[in-house]
Amino acid sequence: MSRPLGFLTDYGPHTEHVGALHAVAATRAPASDRIDLAHDIPPGDVRWGAILAERLVRLMPREAVTVAVVDPGVGTDRRSVAVELEWGAVLVGPDNGLLGLAAERLGAHRAVEITNPDHMRTPVSATFHGRDVFVPAAAHIAVGGSLDDLGPSVDPSAITPPHLPDASAMPGTLEALVAGIDRFGNLALWAHPEHLMAAGLVDGGRLWVATAEGGRSQATMGRTFADVPRGALLVHVDSHGLVAVALNGGSAQERLRVTAGEVVALMRQE
Repeated sequence: MSRPLGFLTDYGPHTEHVGALHAVAATRAPASDRIDLAHDIPPGDVRWGAILAERLVRLMPREAVTVAVVDPGVGTDRRSVAVELEWGAVLVGPDNGLLGLAAERLGAHRAVEITNPDHMRTPVSATFHGRDVFVPAAAHIAVGGSLDDLGPSVDPSAITPPHLPDASAMPGTLEALVAGIDRFGNLALWAHPEHLMAAGLVDGGRLWVATAEGGRSQATMGRTFADVPRGALLVHVDSHGLVAVALNGGSAQERLRVTAGEVVALMRQE
């Protein structure tokens, strides 16, 4: 029985690049179910791609093989790898930080570098490894092939991690990276409920959200969007366990004028 194949990229939904992945997968693993996890990662945003890869692989069938491609260094000397997790799922993609969070948090059991041309589509394009390297390797695994056929072993602990600086919590203040922004304009911060607790920020509390540019906006700690009036800012823990800033009925990104990669501060109003 063929294993399911998942795809996560920054190619953009409905592009020919996504179609190419499906075409190669359908040719090499025709019995595999194919699942589009996400194709709207901002171009080249390895950090957000790593967060989504770790998040979505958890939801896939345990035997699934997931191809992840956010690869601004395609064609350089960065490695192409396949990583097997402790429960048997496999991730295939560039070793540029994209697979590192999943490898760390979900438990990388073993890994290989993809070097065997017998499991690539030839000729290999210098700029489209998703089509020519990653999907053929993933399809090989999906139809029952061995990970070892793809190339030499790699220390799974050496898979490159993404750059995700830790949040800083002190009494009354939490500073955290804007790790990603969804299509609704909600800001996902690289901070977790324990950081809110360490800063003493509690439900119902009034906050300032301060940006690196010096802006400062009022917000309220809550659980759901309805905890604040329409047009008001909410700080909450989102459905994936990250601290988030949202605007009820609008875009927090537009209100605060921030971009992913900036640091914002949540400060308790005294």
